[in-house]
Amino acid sequence: TRADVPADAAGDAHDRGSAVTLQPVLVDETVRRAQSEGTGDYKARAATVGKMPIAPREIPQSVSVITRQRMDDQGMQNAWEAMTYTTGVTAVSNDVSQAQYHARGYALGVMYDGMPAYSGLSGYQQFDLAIYDRIEVQRGPAGLLQGSDNPSGVVNFVRKRAQDHRSLNAVVDLGSWNNYRATVDVTGPLNEDGSVRARALAMWNDRDYFFDRAHDRKWLGYATVEADLAAATTFSIAATVQDDDAPSFSGLPAYTTGQFLNVDRSTNVYPDWGKYLWHTEELQASVEHRLGDGWQASVKLLRRNQDFYFKDSYPTTGVDPATLTMTYARREADYHYHRNAVDAFVTGPFDLFGRAHMALVGFNYDQLQTDYVRGTAASVTGVPLFHPEAVVEPAVIYTLGGESQTAQRGLYSQARLSLSDAWTATVGARMTDFQTKSHNKAPATPTQWGEGAHAEREITPYGAVMYDLLPNASLYASYSEIFMPQTAQTFTGETLDPRIGEQYELGAKADFFDRRLEATFALFRTHEINRPYADPDHTNFYLPMGKVQVQGYEAEVTGSPVVGLQLSAGFTRLMTKYLKDKNNEGRPTSYWYPPNQFKLWAMYRPGGAWADWRFGAGMVGQGPVRVNGTGATDIREQGSFAVYDATVGYRINARLDLTFAVKNLFDRKYYTRMGGLNTYNSYGDPRNVMLTVRARL
Repeated sequence: TRADVPADAAGDAHDRGSAVTLQPVLVDETVRRAQSEGTGDYKARAATVGKMPIAPREIPQSVSVITRQRMDDQGMQNAWEAMTYTTGVTAVSNDVSQAQYHARGYALGVMYDGMPAYSGLSGYQQFDLAIYDRIEVQRGPAGLLQGSDNPSGVVNFVRKRAQDHRSLNAVVDLGSWNNYRATVDVTGPLNEDGSVRARALAMWNDRDYFFDRAHDRKWLGYATVEADLAAATTFSIAATVQDDDAPSFSGLPAYTTGQFLNVDRSTNVYPDWGKYLWHTEELQASVEHRLGDGWQASVKLLRRNQDFYFKDSYPTTGVDPATLTMTYARREADYHYHRNAVDAFVTGPFDLFGRAHMALVGFNYDQLQTDYVRGTAASVTGVPLFHPEAVVEPAVIYTLGGESQTAQRGLYSQARLSLSDAWTATVGARMTDFQTKSHNKAPATPTQWGEGAHAEREITPYGAVMYDLLPNASLYASYSEIFMPQTAQTFTGETLDPRIGEQYELGAKADFFDRRLEATFALFRTHEINRPYADPDHTNFYLPMGKVQVQGYEAEVTGSPVVGLQLSAGFTRLMTKYLKDKNNEGRPTSYWYPPNQFKLWAMYRPGGAWADWRFGAGMVGQGPVRVNGTGATDIREQGSFAVYDATVGYRINARLDLTFAVKNLFDRKYYTRMGGLNTYNSYGDPRNVMLTVRARL
């Protein structure tokens, strides 16, 4: 919200057009009002990606929120489905169990309930969406609260909270390729006055895929208890466990001549014995204490353990078009990821020069420890394209292993200053310590811990101004930064200063139709400086001269323009370029970032005689992309395409509801990723259907 009003009163303040006296609203109540569950809206009332619950229209940066209602309407079940439909985000498939997510030319970072988790999104399996109230995506550098990461932005997954009313919801999904799924979600008070509340959720999913010989079995359990220990103190604890037995599949190879394979989408080139096993456990706890006069202190703790075991075989060469054969590697590995994090902050209003403002001061710490063992077996040559069973399962001996640790801690502060009735300024800064270390623990070549990339007392500034052009419209300008430590050295032995990602953003945000619909437009330009630049006079040494530019614009509309219609539409134009680089100057940083993206989803509930019906439709479209390798044959292209989805729902009665959904309605054949000659040429799902039955008890 504006610095001088709570989230749901922002509109009233604009209408009055005069100085506003801060109302004594408890921050915890505002956080609860940020919950999207039960609102039925696509337009979020507030976002908490910046700690303070603020209406997205009042945030001077690009922010999109996928609410619980939208997740349910579109049948979103995992992070891939949510990010695919999020404005400005490019979802890139890895395998069936995890993926990569990019925005503005870089991989996105992640937060869990506002707690930053360094390097925790791409390449790691995320929890099923059944446990989340909303997903907040802030695009552009988020260094003020996140610390070190890419200048792309951050995805904040916000969990469902225990409710003060009893409800029991059950959902059963039946879909193509033997896709069976069931979810049960129960919540309510545990005592008469509602001071202790609980929630429990269980999900089970058993399914095949559109490609042959692939089966996945996943289950999830979630439980949380929230207690008002006193009139001003709330304690909560939450535990989540997810287990996934997934098949090994990382896309198709290509011909050695560079062309895509001319095969059915159902083709699976991986042997049946391959498997990816994920097991994730997370424990969160928090204490919120209202200090009075609108101030609140919060302490959050997180511990996440994730185990990833895989045993697989994959092509290491392209397919010889003459013999239709290729070579396969065989491997086995066991990875363990341990994350511990704490976030403590105070926030509240203060008066200065006769106006009310908001302040935030905090500290967070995040540590990720990774240890692994792995081994390989002899490669298998001459494997026929359509007979991967020729690759025999090996008995692998672990010969390699290692351990690494990344830790960062930071002090951060931010102030939202009400300069006048029309002008608001936001200023902030963070001081971060960042350190990595690792060692080899392979039996044959063990080593001691060695220091890696590090930074001490790195200062990250943030600044923005917002001007209320009209009661329902604002203009803003913001500057944000983030840093990335590096290990490259100069000829004189000095480690290069951290890479810096700095973004300038200009935008406009407005509410329409009695603030039921929000429209935003943003122009952005990001420079990444201090990149390693190969020293022309000294081999294997570098100069901090490299520079990358990312620029473009985004437009998004979210909400309800007419009664019964909820929609979200977004367009992104993205251009990337190496401004200063030894080998790539003038080229895009990646050819698989589409230059244009358009995403649309709408759900209409007619009312009247058709009040029990609803109709939804949407599409994801993007411009042409290609992959460029090092060889002349390692180039593949995909033209512009669009994929359409549709759904129809019917409410049988107050307790029972049916939905029938069709995805990829016109059965468009396309790639979600184009890789090398050996792997990662991955088809998108063909046309498929899903029948969903919802029961509310």
